[in-house]
Amino acid sequence: MRRGKPNDPGRRARILQATLEVIRDGGIEAASYRGVAAHAGVPLGSMTYYFPTLEGLIVSALDTTRSDLEPRYAAPLREARTLADVVDALVEATIGATSPTLDDIRLYEDIRHHGARNPEIADVLQAVEDDALVMLHRVVPNNTALAINALLWGWWSHRLAHPDTALDELIVRQAFEALVTLPAPGHPFHEQEQNHA
Repeated sequence: MRRGKPNDPGRRARILQATLEVIRDGGIEAASYRGVAAHAGVPLGSMTYYFPTLEGLIVSALDTTRSDLEPRYAAPLREARTLADVVDALVEATIGATSPTLDDIRLYEDIRHHGARNPEIADVLQAVEDDALVMLHRVVPNNTALAINALLWGWWSHRLAHPDTALDELIVRQAFEALVTLPAPGHPFHEQEQNHA
């Protein structure tokens, strides 16, 4: 029977979280086994046990950002009952309570930047985009979902580039309203909205 310290079931998750924190602070280039191990408070040997390659660790950590979409706008969009609710959820995801911090946006921009040169990171980026479009497609048609997703990412990039200038909520709201209310014949959510109007 093995004696001593029990296995640490949360160690892998702590390593992934620490990797994201290191990347948020210094970019993907700052992620190293030694730096992440120190940040996570785990033995250096644990790094290669859970993640045999540094690139595998980085990609796995970046992939966990997909879960950010759930509270950010997946859940609010599932709860939306009207197009006005959809607009409210998108405004909140842009500049409100569920919007990302500037550190989060910096991380997302890092993923986009490196995804242009690294196929594995590009796959993570594609998965995030696909997840977002599935969430949006529940309330708008595909083409509108693409436009909304692009606008949302654009607003986030604008926030990062102008951290001292708050976005005007009315402008953000009107832009989303213009997209959300585009004609969508045959789309179930829009049909339901018309039936209750």
